[in-house]
Amino acid sequence: MMHQTEQLLEQKQWPAAKTVLQRLVELYPGSTGPDSAYGLLALAHRALGETNAEREVLSQLAERDDEAIDAYLRLMVLGAEAQDWPSVEKNARRYLAVNPLVAPPYRYLAQASEKTREPQLGIRSYQSLLQLDPPDLAEAHFHLAQLLHQTGDPAANRHVLQALEEAPRYREALRLLLQLNQP
Repeated sequence: MMHQTEQLLEQKQWPAAKTVLQRLVELYPGSTGPDSAYGLLALAHRALGETNAEREVLSQLAERDDEAIDAYLRLMVLGAEAQDWPSVEKNARRYLAVNPLVAPPYRYLAQASEKTREPQLGIRSYQSLLQLDPPDLAEAHFHLAQLLHQTGDPAANRHVLQALEEAPRYREALRLLLQLNQP
């Protein structure tokens, strides 16, 4: 059945592949790993534009496989699009438990903490993200400065200046700097 599925996926026959993969999941629900039926079924759902079904299958995989970092990352993306911040936080933590040396889960965790109004978690996440040299340093410094300002930490000034050092015309950072320097 896996061989048949691989052929169907190569030929981009998503509905037929989905049917076979659903049967495989029913027959062997404990299947995990990078080439499991769950991951391929999620891929078929994604290709067919079935986002809710994709999320459900990825959630099942994430519950069964404690090293499914691709599933965790996709669930973070889907959660952020749906503004399901508890889901984003849960999957970011799962990802970080497997590999804490990559930037995306810290970025999603920080974003979720901003939306759920947990500044301390956001501060720690942005600080960790900055240690990993993210592609957009200005944005990370700016968001960290905002969170530090909310908590009354004077380090906000330094981070907003670092954001402006990276991107001198960053208007929001300029506004924050003016706000920080008002008596």
